[in-house]
Amino acid sequence: MVKIVIDTNVLISAAFGGIPLEAVSKAFSVGKVYLSPDIVSEVEETVHRLTPKLGDEKSKVMLALWGRFHALCEVHKPSRKVVVCRDPKDDAYLSLCAEVMADFLVTGDKDLLVVDPAVTQGLPSSLKIITPRQFLQLEY
Repeated sequence: MVKIVIDTNVLISAAFGGIPLEAVSKAFSVGKVYLSPDIVSEVEETVHRLTPKLGDEKSKVMLALWGRFHALCEVHKPSRKVVVCRDPKDDAYLSLCAEVMADFLVTGDKDLLVVDPAVTQGLPSSLKIITPRQFLQLEY
């Protein structure tokens, strides 16, 4: 089974449809999706921060999607921390990828997209860090 970690920016964008939503849907249809407590906190903080700006209707949609997504994911707390990125929040994704031996990290974050798992200590060398569009182009 394919193991997938999805970045907060993709999760939040999925609430508005398009390629991010298609990528999240595909992730659930082809594999197991993972979260960590740090990532759960980041998503929840982002949703609450955006709620006043989005209005009631869009906020309800986002909260409903997040609730469904969270319920379908497996949550793991990484036993060790991978420290690579300038933004410590980004390291939470890499740490989770290392913990679950993820096959894919789906993100739009440029700081994560430049990480080379083959030369970064602690990451599975087979990990692919790709955009939602690239993930959709994979054959599964």
